[in-house]
Amino acid sequence: MQIKNSRGFYFAIGLLVLVIMMACISIPSKNDTSVPSGSIIHTSDESGNFEIYHLYIKGSEPIRLTNNTSDETSPYYIPSALQIGFLSDKGGKYQLYTMSLTGSDETAWKKNDPRIFGSASVSPGGLQVAYVVQSNDKNSDLYLAKLDATEERQLTKASGMSWDPSWSKDEKKIVYASNSDGDWEIYTVNVDDGKITKLTDNSSLDGNPRWSPNGDRILFNSDRDGDWEIFTMDTDGGNVKAITENSSSDWAPSWSPDGLWIVYVSSRDGDDEIYIVDTEGKNQSKLTNNTVQDRYPIWIP
Repeated sequence: MQIKNSRGFYFAIGLLVLVIMMACISIPSKNDTSVPSGSIIHTSDESGNFEIYHLYIKGSEPIRLTNNTSDETSPYYIPSALQIGFLSDKGGKYQLYTMSLTGSDETAWKKNDPRIFGSASVSPGGLQVAYVVQSNDKNSDLYLAKLDATEERQLTKASGMSWDPSWSKDEKKIVYASNSDGDWEIYTVNVDDGKITKLTDNSSLDGNPRWSPNGDRILFNSDRDGDWEIFTMDTDGGNVKAITENSSSDWAPSWSPDGLWIVYVSSRDGDDEIYIVDTEGKNQSKLTNNTVQDRYPIWIP
């Protein structure tokens, strides 16, 4: 069979192949670490006091979720309920609250509880919460409860402050920071028997630990290099790796859900702004740019 106008036919075929190739190139792979997805929940004092904001990485300006005269801080994600948890001093002392991703349906997590609460973390399975309860300004411990705030039990009983719990992937351990030995170090505690293991041991301040989503690394900040930087380490405390290295304060890190990115706070521009960087310390990007303080970011899908 003879094809008429063969030159035009083959040109059209070639053009079609080129279009298909370009389309394939333009579609980002799921493993493409240069295209982060999700959004960031963080705090900002843009209104004069710290409120919770929702910032879409590929979107527009941050969306304000809380609006009052109290301070809201230390947000955490509750994936099983599609909610945000946070601390607020609206009742005169810090309590844990929850709300929807749009800021609606705000409620106290432990209603009418007279104690002072600290930072919290929800287990990967979404059924348990690890949280801080303060006895006074110098003492606090970790507690566990179900997501509905029932069946509470105390997990640590040490001198000093325990803070910033974060669950392991298998839910068998919790990493946290404590100054029980005189300075801030990072520890793990077994959920079943309360056995404590010390991961860092130096004269610097180590804090804000976060277990990686795949369970093999722990993210934290430390002033061991003379100023606050972001580091990762193995779950036994070994193989410490610097993620940031500069003369500013980099702190409050958190993993992306896929474990390929890190969001954190930096003062390199003169005030606290939110940045992201990949786990090799490359492809850094600034997410906020203003004259106020943006802090405590967490990454949600």
